[in-house]
Amino acid sequence: MRRPAAVPTSRLPALRETAAALLRVLSAGDASPHDIARIVVLDPVLVFELLLTSPIDSGDQSSLLDLVADRLVRIDTGLLQAWSLRHLIQQPQRNISTRAHRHHALHSLFVAELAANLAREMDYPQPNDAYVAGLMHDLGLLWLTEYRSDYPKVLADSIDERGLSAAEWERYGFDHAELSSDLATRCGFAPGIADAIALHQAEPDAVVSAHPLVRIIAAAEELASYRGSQSAASLEGASRLTKIDGSLLVSLLADTTRGMQNTVKGLDLVVEPTMLTLPWSASGGEVEREIVDTGIARTALTAFSRSAFIDSSSARQSFDVATRLLLGLDAPVLFVKMLGEDALAGAPDPAHPGLDQIQISTQDEQSALAEAYRDDAETRYLNDQRPPGRCAADWQLARWLDSDGLIVVPWRNPNESGVAVFPCPNGEDPGRDIETGLRKSVTAAATARISERRTDEQTRRDLEESIARRYVEHARRIAHEASNPLTVIKTYLGMIDERVKDATLKEQLTLLSDELDRVGALVRKASDFTSITPSGPAHSGVAEILHDLRALYGEALFGRKGINFELRTSPNLPAAAIPPDALKQVFLNLFKNAAEAIPEGGKLTVSAVAGINANGSPCMEIRIVDNGPGLAPERIETLFTAGAKNSDKPGGGVGLPLVRELVASVGGTILCRSQPGSGTVFQIFMPLAATP
Repeated sequence: MRRPAAVPTSRLPALRETAAALLRVLSAGDASPHDIARIVVLDPVLVFELLLTSPIDSGDQSSLLDLVADRLVRIDTGLLQAWSLRHLIQQPQRNISTRAHRHHALHSLFVAELAANLAREMDYPQPNDAYVAGLMHDLGLLWLTEYRSDYPKVLADSIDERGLSAAEWERYGFDHAELSSDLATRCGFAPGIADAIALHQAEPDAVVSAHPLVRIIAAAEELASYRGSQSAASLEGASRLTKIDGSLLVSLLADTTRGMQNTVKGLDLVVEPTMLTLPWSASGGEVEREIVDTGIARTALTAFSRSAFIDSSSARQSFDVATRLLLGLDAPVLFVKMLGEDALAGAPDPAHPGLDQIQISTQDEQSALAEAYRDDAETRYLNDQRPPGRCAADWQLARWLDSDGLIVVPWRNPNESGVAVFPCPNGEDPGRDIETGLRKSVTAAATARISERRTDEQTRRDLEESIARRYVEHARRIAHEASNPLTVIKTYLGMIDERVKDATLKEQLTLLSDELDRVGALVRKASDFTSITPSGPAHSGVAEILHDLRALYGEALFGRKGINFELRTSPNLPAAAIPPDALKQVFLNLFKNAAEAIPEGGKLTVSAVAGINANGSPCMEIRIVDNGPGLAPERIETLFTAGAKNSDKPGGGVGLPLVRELVASVGGTILCRSQPGSGTVFQIFMPLAATP
């Protein structure tokens, strides 16, 4: 089946009564999203426009009311008020009379109510789908009435809807049902709903074996026809499709008709019985021209639309939604005047990778973008039959936006200037007067906030870079200053080592020299902004490192305070999957904290055992247990949190977050258990190194 060609999809007029009711409830300021949604779901045009801002995800089984309410929550109230006003003061083509438009809307709503009631009567599990299909089933007829100048004659020459469909296929290559189905698909409605819409005017004999939803919508249309014509064929067709007795269908039809008054109760709208039947009988005729002073409404529309962009953090998203609801266009892309150059560059856009690589000279005589920027006036790009036309950049941009035409709107603010480029097919009339001014107003308001955010982000980046540069310079200066005394100390240690004969002392001097090398390497790495994780082998001998650290630091940290340092390890421990320098940092931080916490005469016990399984992997458990004063519960909660106040000493509180980062970097886990007066236990589960 041939799909309809690209058409302007969201410039259809909503029913004025629904727009007025929507504005009233929004202006009151106390309505919930579902209260507002109950008005929106009465008008197929409002539903269509709103869902186009965020099409339905496949698999979403939410009711239409919930779908609409969910999108209303995401949209600024000022923008929703502007949307209501737009439908009150702007009628795109006005090729359809107010009465005929009301007839279209009420007929669609009537079919939706009939379809939902039929679905319940037939025990169909998704009556919401039936309502949706009924509400959207004649949207294409409304579009054709509005945009095809020859359509009134097609309507006038058609005896019934099936004859109308045949005439439409012959003239346009598609009919209003197929167009309605396509528009529903663009909203994200499921294929079953789109099929039911496409086949709603088919002969009952053709759809009697189709999916139940197809039969429900076709039957609802037959009942709507019976409401006006009392044709036995219509009632018989609906009965055959639903397998419901004709007398029950007549009763259901009467109940639904009475229910329509309650459905539209808040619209201040009188439902004429003829408006519930087939809609094209009222579509033709001369269109009445209303002369209305819309000056105040236009001013309010501009004010409401500008208020939607107060929050710069969401200005880009709000701009896209406003473009759909207020301008009837798809989301634009932005081009920004490059600093210090006479060129426009595409702003980065996730939806269009590579856009920021396009640059157009502001003096380019062939580009519509450059022309709009130079003249500070809206321009239109229309693609030639043979590419690339006058300007290859404009032609390519139109292709990227999946359109054969563009509308280019210039903008300027204290921070930046540029153009907004909207896709607009050649065959679509973008509107004049109010539309042109509204495009300029909305674009100016949105880009002002977008530029503010971009400027703020650039200021933040500049500040961060400045701080980083100062830090690097400071770190390098410290590294330079620290290297000299470290070199001197290492030299003196070498001289002492040459004169010492005691083997134990010589071993300790060697360990101390190695520690000086490690400290020097850490200082150099800090100045180079490399990873905090020290380099070296990716595995460590835990027992060896513990014995070396006790020999080097045992006396300085524990022995001089009378603290007993007990070490329990096995010489057969497997290697741990962590570099030696990183493991030394972990132990030294924990040992230093323990030495500060354990009172004189206390005890520190360190043990390491293998054969532990943690998170499904073989690990080594290392326990560091002290009999110090313990920790308060609130202290434990922030023990490993960077920046938390875990020490009263200058520069304190850094060690334990660093320990956790080093342990976590190799897939390990560290835990702490402690109670006031009962000491503290640190447990480290360290992955084992892979066996060669």
